[in-house]
Amino acid sequence: MDLTADFVYCRLHGSRQLHVSGYGDEALARWAARVRAWARGAEPSDAERVLPPTAAAGRGRDVFVYFDNDVKVRAPANAASLARRTRGR
Repeated sequence: MDLTADFVYCRLHGSRQLHVSGYGDEALARWAARVRAWARGAEPSDAERVLPPTAAAGRGRDVFVYFDNDVKVRAPANAASLARRTRGR
């Protein structure tokens, strides 16, 4: 979750089992909070970082989230739910 560019790109492969499991309400709420934080230029409170935060962390960023949990066709529903949770915030 280190900020290394002027945008954030998240690739989500499933909450428990790679490419198969979907994201429940709690997991989507956590991701929505992260997306909103990055978009306004903040760090998510639960960010797992390798490097210390930089001065660049204060800039708002475009955030792109790609759901790749497609084996059970959960990606479209998860993406729609995350979009609803982050729209207009």
